[in-house]
Amino acid sequence: MPVGVLPTTPAQTSPAPVTPEAPVPAPTEPVVPVTPAGPTDAEILGLADSTNLSSVGYPWNGRYAGVVKRWTLPIPVKTNGEARAVPAMDAVEAKLGYVIFDRASIESADEATITRGIVFRQGTAYLPAGGNPQAFCGNVSDAPFSGGWSASMLSPGELTGRIYVNLDNPQCVADGEIVIHEIGHAMGLATHFKGFGDDDAIGPEFWPVLATLYANPIGTPKASVVIKQIKN
Repeated sequence: MPVGVLPTTPAQTSPAPVTPEAPVPAPTEPVVPVTPAGPTDAEILGLADSTNLSSVGYPWNGRYAGVVKRWTLPIPVKTNGEARAVPAMDAVEAKLGYVIFDRASIESADEATITRGIVFRQGTAYLPAGGNPQAFCGNVSDAPFSGGWSASMLSPGELTGRIYVNLDNPQCVADGEIVIHEIGHAMGLATHFKGFGDDDAIGPEFWPVLATLYANPIGTPKASVVIKQIKN
């Protein structure tokens, strides 16, 4: 290199600006709908007490107070060809998880000879004078067109006798939920409660109350009742 000539410094170039990568969003988790909690054990027991155990009012009229009142299973049933009876019975058995109804033994029997069981009738729902036909699409009674049910019982609270499930009046045809509702009455749910006629024909409270009655032996005192939860 000649004397007096400064060495050439290579030109320094600035690095190209780096564009930061956009953050990758985390995968979105699917939104799982929250199912409202059903009735608590205490609520189920309270409703079972109000409609069955306490024996307050019709049709218990104070008999066998404080104990479970229900049928010995299976319950004989005569459908009289009523098509709505079959899916309603299927629904009850599916929810409770076992056979509830004897569908054969009295199906062909003359009604006059039946001393124990549930008999379906079409067009025989009780409609009181001046009553709203839509509120009387079905009922349970001792006879067609009757509004009375004496709730025959044997000690210590076994339901028995011939009970009619009357469906439809001239201005109202019972839907599937009403049929299940009336079966609930026939099985031992007496007065209405939330989830059983006080709002809908059947609601979230209906199934665990019915299941609880049939999860306990006839005559079980309230203090010993085991609660049976049922998912809707």
